Amino acid sequence: MATQTEVLKFLMQTAPDYYSGDDLAQQIGVSRTAIWKAIQSLQAAGYSIESRHGLGYRYVANNQLSAPVIMAGLAGPVQPKLITLDQVDSTNAYLKRLAVTEPLTEPTVVVADTQTGGYGRFGRPFYSPSSTGVYLSIGLPIKAGAPFDPGLLTTGTAVAVAKTLDQLFDVTVALKWVNDVLVNHHKVVGILSEATTDLESGQISTVIVGIGINLTLPTGDFPVDLKQKAGAVTTELTVTRNQVVSTLLSEFFTSYQTYTTGDFMADYRRLSMVIGQQVELKTGATTITGVVNDIDATGALVVQLPTGEVQHLSSGEITKVNLLTGGYRG
Repeated sequence: MATQTEVLKFLMQTAPDYYSGDDLAQQIGVSRTAIWKAIQSLQAAGYSIESRHGLGYRYVANNQLSAPVIMAGLAGPVQPKLITLDQVDSTNAYLKRLAVTEPLTEPTVVVADTQTGGYGRFGRPFYSPSSTGVYLSIGLPIKAGAPFDPGLLTTGTAVAVAKTLDQLFDVTVALKWVNDVLVNHHKVVGILSEATTDLESGQISTVIVGIGINLTLPTGDFPVDLKQKAGAVTTELTVTRNQVVSTLLSEFFTSYQTYTTGDFMADYRRLSMVIGQQVELKTGATTITGVVNDIDATGALVVQLPTGEVQHLSSGEITKVNLLTGGYRG
């Protein structure tokens, strides 16, 4: 496995150029036969590695999720522990189980090709077909007494996702408070933050931020009950899923260093689709109707009720937005 990782590393560094087998063997300090076996294993694992007589081997990026490729593309102050899975019930659920058996001591990311039991807020199922999306969860250890703000973490994550899509795709992104990301008036990203607590202290010990992105339309389109509201970022991928994950994690961890300051809120307001709009919001058993005046520095929704009273709402769900323009009716 170590030889495979080193071979992949060298080929990625020299891509799209070829790298000779003899040079690879010399660089890594193994036999030419070991290089050949490593190439065979990498190809069997789904990596696209081309060989050409007289030139050697070269790496060609593809849609196969790969921890080494994702890590090689990371920029920023944090290098998390990264786990890639072909299939899982839910990346959030996986991390919650992991945090119980092995308390997290460093940021840990789980990325899966598909989820069989992905879920969003209020336990709603999140459709997670293979090959067409990015499904990941970020586990963040929280030290006792350390500042933590769930509202700002969720809104900061939404901005990190929006910046990622803006960098990699020619799309216009809008944010529906608090955790929905829309493209072309359809939801393309869901964000769910959850926490686990220390049994002895009762304090939050780990926060898990789940992000599901519909990059392209699945084969056969979305299920009937999702087609009206769900959509995809693009009709054709021009970047790999590894690039999407690397860019997203780089944006997330850069923002996470200072997220409690709310220094991203100007971007969140700029991208918001609800400021100035009439909304219907459900918080607990109460339904509130009013016009969104602003989103305050803590990420709370500032809503003016028909009576003229202004409320700051830090939790709840917008169940209806009446836009003056555009096609969104969710």
